This record gives sequence, C-alpha cells and structure tokens, in this order.
Amino acid sequence: MKIRSFQFTFIFLMICTISVIGPSTVFADAHETEGERTSPEAEAEGMSPEAEAMEEKPPITGWFQVDVDSLGTYFLVGANHPIGGLSIASNIYINDINKGKYTGEFDLGVTVPVVANDSMSLLLQPMVGIGFDYTSLDNPDALYPQIFAFLNAGDIFFFHWTISTFSTIFHEDSTNELYNRSYLTYSLNETIAIGPQVESVFVYADELDKPLLLNLGVRLNIGYGKANTLGLYFGYETKKGEDETGLTGRMNFTRFW
Repeated sequence: MKIRSFQFTFIFLMICTISVIGPSTVFADAHETEGERTSPEAEAEGMSPEAEAMEEKPPITGWFQVDVDSLGTYFLVGANHPIGGLSIASNIYINDINKGKYTGEFDLGVTVPVVANDSMSLLLQPMVGIGFDYTSLDNPDALYPQIFAFLNAGDIFFFHWTISTFSTIFHEDSTNELYNRSYLTYSLNETIAIGPQVESVFVYADELDKPLLLNLGVRLNIGYGKANTLGLYFGYETKKGEDETGLTGRMNFTRFW
C-alpha cells in the first residue's frame, strides 16, 4: 500500500481529536441513585446495590439501513456504545459499486446530547471515517470527517448530515467533495411523517464549470412495523442535461434495536 508517514499521522490525530470532543450524559440520569438503595427484586434475590447497578448497564443500541439511489445500493450498520461517561458512535458503510469501485468505510465518533428535556432533544454526532476501495491494492481510498444532528421536538423531527470526502491526501489525481443532506418532517400520525428535504454536493475541482450540485424535494417516512422505517425521497436536480428530466430520489429501509 502506498501510504506516506504523514498520512498515518493525520489519520491518528483526527481519530484522537474526535474521540475526546466531549462526554455524553445520555445515561447519567438512570444511574444517579444506583448504590443508594436496592430494588425489591434485588432484595428478594439477595443482591447488593453494587451488583444491581452492574446488571443495569446501559444497552448498546443499533440500527441497520439499506439505501438505493442513483449511485447504487448502500448497506449501513451503526451502534452507540456506552463506555464510562461517553457514548461512542460507530458506523460501517458498504457500497456495492460506485464509480467502478466496491468501497467500504468505517466511522468512529461520539454522541453529544446538547438539549435533553421533556419537550425537545438535540443530539450532535461528530465522526471521522476512513474508506477503502476493495477493487484496488492502493489503499486507503479517502478520509471522511462528518457531523450529524438530530432534533426531536414532539411531532417535529429535523435531521442534518455534512460529510467531507478527502481523497487527495491518498491519491493526487482525485477530487475532494463536501456533501450536505437536511430534512424536516412533521408527523401526521403514528405512521406517516412528511416534510421538505434538500441535498447539495460541492466538488473541489478547478476544471469543473459548475462544481455545485443541488437537489430539493419531499421526504416521506412511513412506519413499517415495530422499530422499522421506510424512507422515500422525491427530488429535483437543478443541474441536469438537456435530455434529462431532473427527477431524482432515494428509497431506504431502516431497522432499529
């Protein structure tokens, strides 16, 4: 693999930085009184408060998603791991084919609760990832610093994702990109939520006449059984050829646990 020493150093510093951004308090409230008293169930079993607390460790939550759009089929799986006072987030991302490449990506970061009360919650999730092209022996393929935002306020839900693709640190003849996706939905009932969505891609390449790609449309989330969501996006691409309609979209299925 053709990797220079400064590339190893850069990756190491990025991962260290993202891992110490800030502590998570998501699970703090559940354990404030642990050790002070024992539940009736624990008393019946002769358990000490310390033993009960050990059995009530916060669970590892996870999700699985399949995406289909103009770039192909994507498989994603992620989890949040409570470790001490941190909520460590990780994602694995696999693309069946993209620009003639079969790629895989691993992301690592933290989940930071900015606001958490009865009426609203806001979570930020900064991460950094590294990608590999499994059709090539010249790896890694790219570095992916990114951030997610999740806002839940009753019937209103807001999602934002910004991800940078740094390929030139590994391949000088490649290009770097900045991608953004945002949508805001309103729950009509327990099954259907709908709202606007906008996406943009900026390509850092001097030779491109129009480096900014922008599409906007409507997002529809449908409850698809317990802990399942079917997401449908219908959009319009502002940059299109003369013989193209500009219509675009995406379908994804997400399973939570």
